[in-house]
Amino acid sequence: MDRTTIFISSVAQDTLSSIRNAVFEELKNMGHEPIRFEDSMRYIHQDAIRTCLEYVSRSDIFLLFIADKAGTFLEDEGKTVTHLEFLRAYHENKRLIVYVHDIVLDTYFQTIRPQIKQSLVQYLSEHGKEPDSMLKFISENIKEQPHVAENYVWYFLYDAEQKGIYFEKCSLGVEILSNIKSYLSALFKESLQYLNIRSEIERSLEHVELYGDFYELSLEFISLLQNGQITNWRRLLALLRSKMVGCNIYSTNTKYQQEAIGALMDCKAVTLYEKRDDQMICKEYDGLTTPENFSLDDSSSYVVQTYNDHNHNEKLYYSLEKRICYFLFKVKTYVFCFHLPLLGEWDYYKLKAYQEHIFNAILESKGYSYCYFIKMLLGGLSNEQL
Repeated sequence: MDRTTIFISSVAQDTLSSIRNAVFEELKNMGHEPIRFEDSMRYIHQDAIRTCLEYVSRSDIFLLFIADKAGTFLEDEGKTVTHLEFLRAYHENKRLIVYVHDIVLDTYFQTIRPQIKQSLVQYLSEHGKEPDSMLKFISENIKEQPHVAENYVWYFLYDAEQKGIYFEKCSLGVEILSNIKSYLSALFKESLQYLNIRSEIERSLEHVELYGDFYELSLEFISLLQNGQITNWRRLLALLRSKMVGCNIYSTNTKYQQEAIGALMDCKAVTLYEKRDDQMICKEYDGLTTPENFSLDDSSSYVVQTYNDHNHNEKLYYSLEKRICYFLFKVKTYVFCFHLPLLGEWDYYKLKAYQEHIFNAILESKGYSYCYFIKMLLGGLSNEQL
């Protein structure tokens, strides 16, 4: 029988050893499978940190203890190892149980958190944006409490709180065992409610995920065809635009974490161009834009460049001035152009560095799957029909 896997995470410090040992033994006695670095992990990778993160991914529950020490800080990541473990669990939607030493938690809410909030309000009013590094910002703007905890601990707690994490208070004794057992018991009771209908839920989710949305939208796309002609281009473009939703763009500069360095917002507008004689004429558009026509001699035009690509490859361009990315693709005599606003701090060098990341994020999105469907649908119709 599969047992519930519980990853026990904390800084390696003497004051937490008794808690870790007691919790580990109690979870084993309860029939669960606790995992901790000291004696449970077999090295999957030569890299010990990568191994830890892999075990977090394999776990069902992430049990974290935070006291006064920050632990090993990785300069390249800008995070501690324990923080990286927490982020892996959070982003993979693990069940999170976070215990914080009572003195540390009281100090955070009563003293540190108000300082952070006040300093952040002032910073936003002066700079119009959030700090580039919250760790540096917190270190520079709070009154140190070295007798309570290291500065990084306050950053860790602030980051977890911003992610909606609820903290359980604990002392450095072992009385939290009853609390943990109560939590796991409640979790088991909750899961029982779904066991009897598990197979039905799984089948329904599978069908909805695979066929529901795409099937309905595909039917609507096809309904816009009559006698081989598109009857309502505006509606077609509106449907496509509604599915081009925003997404985060992640940095790959760090070894163990994905950190969002900016984002694409929901599609602002989409324009459709058609070749007529020596012009690319705006046939229709949807959203907030001011359409214009282009001569085929205008080599600076993104629309013309896309049309002149005989391989029909998708294209990505951007305007720093307008803070917009333009995603284009060609279907026979037509060019579709999607306007995707940029969110976050971007400059020329950053856009050049992450252009491929942005392009891949679009191609891997659900919205593009509908664009590809339209590309195949219209590509199958003759020019006379269109």
